[in-house]
Amino acid sequence: MSSGNDDSRRGLITRRAALLGLAAGSAMMSAADTARAQDEWGKIVAGAKKEGRVVLYSAFVGLAAHQDLKKNFESLYGITVDILEARASEVRERIRVEHTAGRYACDVSENGRTTTTLQIKEDQVFDAHGPLPSLGKLKPEFRSDDIRIPVFAIVYGILANTQLVKPADEPKSWMDLTDPRWKGKILSDDFRALGGGGVLFYVLQETFGRDFHEKLARQELKFSREIPANERRIARGEYPLYIPVSSSAMPQLKGLPVKYLSPSEGLPYIGYDLALLKNAPHPNAARLLMEFYLGQKMQQSFANLGLVPVTADALPDVDPTVAAIEKSKLLGTTDPEQMNKMLDLAKQMYR
Repeated sequence: MSSGNDDSRRGLITRRAALLGLAAGSAMMSAADTARAQDEWGKIVAGAKKEGRVVLYSAFVGLAAHQDLKKNFESLYGITVDILEARASEVRERIRVEHTAGRYACDVSENGRTTTTLQIKEDQVFDAHGPLPSLGKLKPEFRSDDIRIPVFAIVYGILANTQLVKPADEPKSWMDLTDPRWKGKILSDDFRALGGGGVLFYVLQETFGRDFHEKLARQELKFSREIPANERRIARGEYPLYIPVSSSAMPQLKGLPVKYLSPSEGLPYIGYDLALLKNAPHPNAARLLMEFYLGQKMQQSFANLGLVPVTADALPDVDPTVAAIEKSKLLGTTDPEQMNKMLDLAKQMYR
């Protein structure tokens, strides 16, 4: 009996030792992998500094965070950042033409997910970005893939004039927009075109179905594509409600008699991605720039502008009003494959 117990104890000790050995080996492998990754990233940083320049084509015209990007990135790394801003379709076409001609001027594209997806499928102008240190910090709802790296999102709500809309009457649900009290009193971005209006139509169609839009169409919406002017028209009291208003508009509207309303179902959104161009003239600087976008400074800049950050980093200095918007539930976004079909449906329903 004692011999058997001794054997059993020896066997147990052996198994424990083996497990401890495996754990130690895993830790050593993990440490080795970490050291290797740090070494590789160090080479990329060194290569980026040697390249000395990076070119970004952005579809977000007038994004104030670009000025922070230039100043902070250039100060930190001594690398010049050149930024070309144009509309989404213009950025896409410029990249396509340059690649067709074999003239590779751009390193990184910054565009909405819909356009970026179409570029991946139809234009094939992007390359895999490879591992970046901060990819593990992305929130679960914002996922990267081999090509696309999410960097911020725009969320859309309802803008109300606080002098014309009493708190008790504020729409609490998207369905409340069909209340007869709002007939002829809703200013809207055009549902029949790409942009915030198209995003809103798409997501509400997916959420509530055609019956909702048939009721909303009877509300005699006033369509206008002059987005900044539309927001000011609400502030002046020309209309009590505007749909959809971008979260990024709120810092500019601060102090005016307007309020951002987040319906209970959540907010439609559209994400912006970075993608590395094939044959990028400054590939190391491009990857370093992409990593910088995911850092706390840039994510803080986006949050200060009313954009939704994509990383889990704590950002303590965000305006409380904007922070409340950014914590709202996300309702949904668009599928690039279905967008044209949805716009055709919008044209049928809103004449």
